[in-house]
Amino acid sequence: MIDLHTHHQRCGHATGSLRDYVVEALEKGVKVLGLSDHTPMFASKEDHALPPVAMPKSEFPSYVAEALALKAEFENSIEILVSTEADYFHGRMDAYTEALGGYPLDYVIGSLHMFEGRDIFDVTRWEAVEENDLAAVKARYFRAVAACAQSRLFHVIGHVDALKGNYPNLDAVPAPAATDEMLLAIRNSGAVMEVNTSGGTKQCGGWYPNFDLLERAHHFQVPITFASDAHVPERICDQYPEVVRVLSDIGFKAWTVFRNQEAREYPLC
Repeated sequence: MIDLHTHHQRCGHATGSLRDYVVEALEKGVKVLGLSDHTPMFASKEDHALPPVAMPKSEFPSYVAEALALKAEFENSIEILVSTEADYFHGRMDAYTEALGGYPLDYVIGSLHMFEGRDIFDVTRWEAVEENDLAAVKARYFRAVAACAQSRLFHVIGHVDALKGNYPNLDAVPAPAATDEMLLAIRNSGAVMEVNTSGGTKQCGGWYPNFDLLERAHHFQVPITFASDAHVPERICDQYPEVVRVLSDIGFKAWTVFRNQEAREYPLC
């Protein structure tokens, strides 16, 4: 089993220490674990711009140091990869590139949590959106995810359809052209798409992406990896066997894992 997307208490909205996640992974028989907490808001002048969202900039060196120490301590028991999840802000990524370039990260997850000026999980964002506009909103979001991939700043593209998280009706809204643009952008960028099981922590339930999008990703030969997006240690590898079964039925054969920012494949099962 692998799990490349986890968080811990430094980010301000998860629980447990890094060691707690490693111990949980060991107990579950996980072979590869990615420690990937949210990056600080590197583009902000403040050290701790958004306490409920991400750690202070001054805390990031100790985060990486602790993760590297755990990697060395447990090297004979589990492979630990050191990573971080960075938000993509179009035209504002220089500070992130400069800051992250100074650390020996195995990979970086690129995600959108802010879209058109609002948190994607903000339930009130849908109050002023007409039903006839939903397809256009979804298409713009997928194109923003495509831009995230096209920036080539990231190795893994996170929870690609998470805009539906607290608005489940969006899941059934078609946006075929933008969907294909996003998937092709991920494939052509050299990044991989994560299969993220944290949809169950939101109103939508299920996974990011949904089954139809996974089938389309297979059609375009988009490489994939597994992500619980755990914010509590107990969710490490959440629904892993079911994900493997569904992906195998679709036709996927392998997970992609990044070591020292180099992609390697593991058999899906």
